[in-house]
Amino acid sequence: MLKKILSISILLMLCVSLYAAPDYYADDIYITTGVDSGLGGPYPTDTSGLETIFANPASFRAAEEQLVFSDFTLQLKGPIFDIATLVIGAVSDGEELTTLLTSPSVQNILTGIYSGFTMTGPIYFGYVGEGFGFGLFNSTDFLLEGTGPLSISMNFTEQVLLAGGYSFRIPLTEDEKHAIDLGIMLKGGVVGNVLIQKSFLELPGMFENIGPDLLLGEPFEFSTVIGIDTGFLYTWEDLLSVGLSFQDCYSPTVKYTYSTGITGFMEAAEPDSENGLIPFKMNGGFELNPSIPLIEQYVTNFRFMAAYDDIFDFLLYPGEAENWMLHLKSGLEITMLEILDLRVGIADGLLNAGFGLDLQIFTLDAAMFGTERSSQPNTSPVYNLVLAFKF
Repeated sequence: MLKKILSISILLMLCVSLYAAPDYYADDIYITTGVDSGLGGPYPTDTSGLETIFANPASFRAAEEQLVFSDFTLQLKGPIFDIATLVIGAVSDGEELTTLLTSPSVQNILTGIYSGFTMTGPIYFGYVGEGFGFGLFNSTDFLLEGTGPLSISMNFTEQVLLAGGYSFRIPLTEDEKHAIDLGIMLKGGVVGNVLIQKSFLELPGMFENIGPDLLLGEPFEFSTVIGIDTGFLYTWEDLLSVGLSFQDCYSPTVKYTYSTGITGFMEAAEPDSENGLIPFKMNGGFELNPSIPLIEQYVTNFRFMAAYDDIFDFLLYPGEAENWMLHLKSGLEITMLEILDLRVGIADGLLNAGFGLDLQIFTLDAAMFGTERSSQPNTSPVYNLVLAFKF
């Protein structure tokens, strides 16, 4: 069985490596969750619930049954609180917007800035259990980024993802203490993106005339994507699991660019098109779920996980490869009295921490974590804050 799985893995990698070079490489569609944010991201051994859709389709068989009707997650990234403090202070003092944008303190923040937010929901519906997993999700992103000594870009993105798959079990023993789960998931999505680039001198005029035309008149990119994820999960009772996830085994994308903006898209103008590809990723990891009798009446669940993401990026996509240290991650989750989850993790060489409250009708998750923007560790870190409500 193991030889067959390894053979399939090698075949998948060869198929991807032989695929004709696309016009561009696209980012995968990932939906931020409060649980993963406190642990360092998704793990190929995760069986905690709907998060398995973003981790490994093989986990659908072993996952806790969960039905989610709605979710609202807010992620803040970069020095967004510094910007808010300056704006609130200027408004309270009656300072004009033009004066504020030309002040040295604001320009120091805008130079080289990387800040924004991501909102997940209100479309967030899905089910995981009995080997099945499916979901429909959306997210809205805004990113403010310094692109030069005296210029910035504002990126507005809307994503919608539909995914569904199935996992089946192959018992290695009659009592299923040792078992292998195999899974496959199909997914599709659309992405809309508006990128606005301005110099500092153009900002006052832009904000004075802010309105619907700000987005309607700028170039608009509309992308479609379809893809296949597969995975493997070995479990030994409830103590140990080892997983491999093969994300975007084949995920082609098509990007349509409308120079006349969203107006041109609505009027069915002729766009420029490019064929892209989401790079294939093979992720591997393990998870331990030990039982501690002395404290089991207080600690109802204890799990430690570690993973290495995108194992073969240096081989398949050497131009996009990152330092090997950025591929390592680990996380620890402790559940107390079946209500409170405490989480801590390390990813991108940076600390992640968070907690969750299970209040039956809904759950509340909060986390703070760091991400590395560059391909080398501790070069350009950005810190994020996440707050999530799931019903």
